[in-house]
Amino acid sequence: MQLSPSVRGPNGGPTEAGAPRPAYVLPAIAHPLPEEPVPLIDAPQLHRPCWFDLSTSDVEAAKSLYSELFGWSYEDMGPAFGHYTIARTPNGRAAAAMAPKMPGQEEMPTVWTVYWGTADADATVARIEANGGRMMVPPMEIPGSGRMAIATDPDGAVFGLWQADPFIGAEIEGEHGSMCWSEVNSRNGAGNAAFYASVFDLAVHKLDMPGVVYHTVHPAGGGDAVAGVLQMDEHWAGIPPNWMPYFAVADLDLANAIWAKHGGKIMAGPIASPYGRIMVVQDPQGGYLSYMAA
Repeated sequence: MQLSPSVRGPNGGPTEAGAPRPAYVLPAIAHPLPEEPVPLIDAPQLHRPCWFDLSTSDVEAAKSLYSELFGWSYEDMGPAFGHYTIARTPNGRAAAAMAPKMPGQEEMPTVWTVYWGTADADATVARIEANGGRMMVPPMEIPGSGRMAIATDPDGAVFGLWQADPFIGAEIEGEHGSMCWSEVNSRNGAGNAAFYASVFDLAVHKLDMPGVVYHTVHPAGGGDAVAGVLQMDEHWAGIPPNWMPYFAVADLDLANAIWAKHGGKIMAGPIASPYGRIMVVQDPQGGYLSYMAA
């Protein structure tokens, strides 16, 4: 299958969707991570973020940085999939992915994309559009892996959809080098929380945090939060709404030293929270992410 010149997806290439994320001031908020994460994942994760991937201008530099930072090894899916490269933790579990920008897309920003798991991408697209979202890339087959799509929420933040068949996305979470949280930075926090709740059958909780407006979304039947929605304030002037991926690290000080060694920038942190210390960083190619240590 000939993939789109601007978009590939989980196990089939990176997305070029999204906007640059310049430096910003992040308030010291408490991120509601599960207290006892279940690290191993062996089935599709639905109605929650299930995968992160990076579209970058320099894959080799990114591989060097993230392998030292997270202990990743790599599996290049080959030219048919645009050299989409699966990153694996030392125990062999898929943690995330990266790939070079497609030809003709070199001026697009380096970005991480957060994908939500769905059992039916077409039905989820209908819900996205019915609730004020917009499709950038309609559902498309990634041969031998599943289906993906790229959308924006009503506030303009870009996110992905992933329908596993059979590739489930992340196979581990809450451990060093794996995903541990996702949040969307929004100009209309309450409205965007309601959007994701409607699209993915979730319940919205507003946290009692003086000076910060923060919502979490949870399974409708109860359970731990699956993602957060942060209300952007005056500190975010000129910055577009965006999704932020979080990775777990075992040693924050060591992670910061490795980040600096490879030429990465520290944008904010350490930020104290009941769940650990958080860093907001930018890699040398411009990609923004957060990592945190308990």
